Amino acid sequence: LESGTGGAPLCLGGESRGVDLSNVQEFVSLASEFWLHSGVEPQMVAFRRGLYDVLGSGAVYLWAFSPHELRRLFCGEDEVIWNEKELDEHIHCGGGYTKTSEQVRWLREEMLDMPQANRAKFLEFVTSCPRLPPGGLRDLKVSVHPDPAESFGLPRSRACAHRLFLPRYASREELAVQLHEAIWSSGGHHEQNLPP
Repeated sequence: LESGTGGAPLCLGGESRGVDLSNVQEFVSLASEFWLHSGVEPQMVAFRRGLYDVLGSGAVYLWAFSPHELRRLFCGEDEVIWNEKELDEHIHCGGGYTKTSEQVRWLREEMLDMPQANRAKFLEFVTSCPRLPPGGLRDLKVSVHPDPAESFGLPRSRACAHRLFLPRYASREELAVQLHEAIWSSGGHHEQNLPP
């Protein structure tokens, strides 16, 4: 089963059987078994072997965690949550910007007003990951610097360093428009040939 019209047979002769009201319950049961168990078993075995190859006998300690806890450790938080205090404490400034610079203050205000989807896109733009790590902003270490190009175009980022290059916009409104355009028009990494 892959697209609903083909793929792996779920039962003997399954490739020649259609799904209708009389067998939809059987189909759902077999499809669930395939998607959640037998269909992914080879990948799970390979994943487990890989963990043991990397972690050795220490991998056994991972089994003490629930799937939700492991997902959180490996993938980060499901929701992008931050508040004014966290933004003030954990957005670092450099290159001439300080915590009291207008552009940094406007950025924090804009980040507070962002809906979930924009917060995830902002993180993806700045870090290449749309999620916060388990420690939140404190462990992410995002920094904001003036754009060395001294232009008033779109913000840029250096994802490997979690660095946002923010032009010296004249208003919060201009910053909001340009930031929104940058985060929603970007795709992939935003590495630039900028000074460190």
